[in-house]
Amino acid sequence: MRDYQAVATIEALRSGVTSRHLAAIFSYGREALLERVEHDLEEVAREGHPRALLLRGNFGEGKTHFLNLIFNRAREKNFVVSFVALNKETPFNRLDRVYPKVVAGTYLPGVEEPGFEALLRDLCSGHPLTEDLLATVREELHPKLFHVLENYLATGDTYHQHLLYSDLAGEWLPPAQLKSLHRLNFGRALKIPPFRPQADAWDYFRFLAQLIKKRGFAGWVLLFDEFELMGVLGIAARSEAYVNLARFLFPQEKEELPYTYTVFGIADQLWTLRLLPPGQRRPDKEEVTARFRVKGEPEKAERARQAIDTLLRDAVDLNPLSSSEIQMMLSKVVELHARAYGWQPEVDPAELLQKLLSNLKAQRLRTKIRYAVEYLDLKYLYREELEVEAREFEEGALEEGAATEEA
Repeated sequence: MRDYQAVATIEALRSGVTSRHLAAIFSYGREALLERVEHDLEEVAREGHPRALLLRGNFGEGKTHFLNLIFNRAREKNFVVSFVALNKETPFNRLDRVYPKVVAGTYLPGVEEPGFEALLRDLCSGHPLTEDLLATVREELHPKLFHVLENYLATGDTYHQHLLYSDLAGEWLPPAQLKSLHRLNFGRALKIPPFRPQADAWDYFRFLAQLIKKRGFAGWVLLFDEFELMGVLGIAARSEAYVNLARFLFPQEKEELPYTYTVFGIADQLWTLRLLPPGQRRPDKEEVTARFRVKGEPEKAERARQAIDTLLRDAVDLNPLSSSEIQMMLSKVVELHARAYGWQPEVDPAELLQKLLSNLKAQRLRTKIRYAVEYLDLKYLYREELEVEAREFEEGALEEGAATEEA
């Protein structure tokens, strides 16, 4: 009889797309690096100072899978976790566009639906926790945040509450609408300084970090995948992206995200394309810092230089799995395939690994797993030994003229 959960797992492996579910099943390998992450999480929870990890690896070698491993472990340790895949619609030079994606990918421990509104629903005016949160927001963040929060707590209208939560989640409420809600709730006019999304969105990150900690969680884990795609941005946008990276790596004293651990998954391609070009153009470290100095922004030049130096010097390599670890994974794949389709494959994982090594020119882990699934599929269909030839497309270099976000 088929095990339909195993069928879903095999289908996911066949597609080559990882998930938190797969990370929970294939949770072995790279134990030393995972132990380092767990140690970092313990320090963040204990001391409150933000920490960050730059995770570098080849395409198809399990960066996203490892981020999902971190996701699962962090939630087990009572961290709120946000997972964001960066792309052209979520460029890292625009934190006002990144923040809504962060909220959309935020999960509380034990909760399967994304978002953080559950942290606000039971807050009530006058409670010490509520007053402490309001005081922190009023004293440290943009005034707009304080007024959005106080109106959220004051309104009894569910639609208005939804509008105000949407602002806290990154769908910025127009000033006129906020002023109208304030007059409705408090009977007086509201004056607030202008809110500039690109410049002030960082305060929303800080708000969420404060809210998470004050609601009793160990902290907040931010997982940014495919950070190498910042390489397709134009020089102006890329320069700002490095400055934003420095916010997470080297937060200034009054701007840090307390109790926060941030991980960036980065493909090696970023290094070859932008940080260490083959000689026909200046590396980003020179070009970006020179650009900021010409614009009269020496502080940004220094922040960008720090970020680039850290990318070059301190990124942790996600090394390929050993043969024994791959064999363990293949054993699990064989077991799942048998449960999924109700049969007993006569397959020795060690022999299957040898077939992989002999038949595959490419060595990416993702390709090995997909080859193993296809091999088992054909063996299940024909019940005889078959030779499967596997080819792997090479990932093309990021193009020089790709999308440019010149903000």
